[in-house]
Amino acid sequence: MEKYRNLLKFRMGIFCFIVLSAIVLGIFDVFFASDTMKANVIFSFQSGLTAAGGILAFLRIIQYSKVLHDETLLKLQYNQENDERMKTIRAKAGMPMLLISSAIIIIVAIIVGYFNTVVFCTLIIVAVSQMILGCAVKFVYMKKM
Repeated sequence: MEKYRNLLKFRMGIFCFIVLSAIVLGIFDVFFASDTMKANVIFSFQSGLTAAGGILAFLRIIQYSKVLHDETLLKLQYNQENDERMKTIRAKAGMPMLLISSAIIIIVAIIVGYFNTVVFCTLIIVAVSQMILGCAVKFVYMKKM
């Protein structure tokens, strides 16, 4: 259990980095970004995505700190993460690779978006559709298994 506790502390460190990065980029957006940069759709999308990522990381930090202070919650969290049924469901839904490919598509969309807005919108729709379909498959398997 100590190994898992250290893993959660490591994750909290990564999430702290994400939160700090989101704060720095938010400060840049509010105080230092030019008006032409703020008017760009891609920059607005990046700012929103960064803010959402920072908020989610902050919520995970709160969750993990609660888990680290309570032994029963730590055991429940460990059991949830290592549940073989859920691992099988995630594998059948293609979750690890699906999430990675969707993240790569979003990163490519942001880069390409500065050159062509239509391609940006298309790639974002593809990534979101891919994640929604993956979640739908996951929910079907959760009911089925």
